Amino acid sequence: MKFLKLLVIYTGFITTVFAQFGFNNGSLPTGLSLSNQLEYSHDTKREIEIMENWLNLDYRSGIFSAGFRFDAFQPNDPDPSISRGKDRYAGIDYKYISARLGKGKKKIIITAGNFYSLFGRGIILKSYEDRSIRVDNNLLGIKVNGQYKNLEFTLLSGSAENSLAQRKDILHAGDLTYKFGSILTLGSSYALNLPAGNSEANTSVFSLRAIPHFRNMDLYLEYGLKLNEDIRKKYFENKEDFVGKSFYANLNYFFKNLSFSGEYKYYDNFAFTSADGSITYNTPPSLRKDYSFTLLNRNASTFDPNNEQGFQIEINYAPDDYTSFQANYGLTRTLPPSSYYKRIFTSNIPAQKQFEEFFIQGEHEWEDKLYLMLALGINTEAVSSTKNFAPVGEIRYYLDAINTLRLSLEHQQTHNTYTDEKYFNDVAMLEFQHAPNLTISLMSEMQTTEPEKGKRVRRFWNFIQLAYKLGEQTDVSILIGSRHAGHICLGGVCRYEPEFNGIELKMLTRIY
Repeated sequence: MKFLKLLVIYTGFITTVFAQFGFNNGSLPTGLSLSNQLEYSHDTKREIEIMENWLNLDYRSGIFSAGFRFDAFQPNDPDPSISRGKDRYAGIDYKYISARLGKGKKKIIITAGNFYSLFGRGIILKSYEDRSIRVDNNLLGIKVNGQYKNLEFTLLSGSAENSLAQRKDILHAGDLTYKFGSILTLGSSYALNLPAGNSEANTSVFSLRAIPHFRNMDLYLEYGLKLNEDIRKKYFENKEDFVGKSFYANLNYFFKNLSFSGEYKYYDNFAFTSADGSITYNTPPSLRKDYSFTLLNRNASTFDPNNEQGFQIEINYAPDDYTSFQANYGLTRTLPPSSYYKRIFTSNIPAQKQFEEFFIQGEHEWEDKLYLMLALGINTEAVSSTKNFAPVGEIRYYLDAINTLRLSLEHQQTHNTYTDEKYFNDVAMLEFQHAPNLTISLMSEMQTTEPEKGKRVRRFWNFIQLAYKLGEQTDVSILIGSRHAGHICLGGVCRYEPEFNGIELKMLTRIY
């Protein structure tokens, strides 16, 4: 009954909006946009219901724009770092108003209220929202963006919510970028965290970056330093000027049908957080590959900007319009004892391999009839003491211009090197796609373990999922069945989802 009630409330809300403005064609007045995202799940086995809803309304007229986001959770995600104490909650948690003065390459945009901001690649500041991993570290305050010819700048001052939904620490930050035509871009970022009550020393980070551009090659370089007087006095007896440093480099090279990407990282005590550690202001590139495959995406390796060094390379080759190949290799190690981080914790443990991954993929399409993809992922993760070997295959058969059958198979063998346990998972998905508005998926997963020698245990999870597009504005997805526990990871930031048995509804509506 609660499930049906939610559907009635949601449908009634959208209908009311249309009726209020007198629309029959699904459009809003010029400058007005609305989006609503609803996620509801009922775990029938554990008798747990979770409802999360985000309603965004934005309006733009002339030089002004304004908007808000209404959040409703009954209850929120069980993870306290996500729920921030709002187990059952409804309220406007995000609102802003901004004015744009000038135009073209001579303009200033002033925003008051809640906002997000990204400096460079996020080494100094990455304030953003990603609902798939439930990250939202928006700032409440004021932000000024400006441009004068080839000079661009951002100045901001604001406060983010901590784990208790309180905005205490104040963040001041600025970013400056200058473009020397199309051949070189230089930039600098600075951020300062002021703890509430001045009980602790301020923490500040700054960086310099250079982005030279060549005919078929791009290079990104950024070097950062971290300052904190308390750490400097307590752990380094004022003998060090800085308490942390970072370096990141990215090279992209293109030649005909071949592309190459290489990245390098060195992050030493460079997590930039609030004084209580519950707010993370920066998220540097993790150099971990994000997978769309179910099993490979579960191999969570959480990013640590305090104690990582490593690299990642990727090669893509497309000999023709129907064939492509991809190879990726990444290695992350901890830092040596001479690092700031190891000296703070008086650790003499030498640098060790933290995470290693190899991935290769090939795909080919036979005109408009058949598509084949084969892939293989191999990785080693130190924290969980696991080694994983995962081949993946996918076939798509195009019945006609709008109907497609898709079959994907995944197998992953896991070896826990600490306990010497070995087990494997198999995932099979059969999907029917009727473009552009209907997808029906059947998914089955089997896990085979051997907790005791000679004793084999198998578990199964199965679900059916229906995705349908209602008109041009609303996407609906309904899942019925069971799903294995696992992680959802993006850029080294992971969210754990427990095992699920029941029904799940997702609805996304966008109206412009």
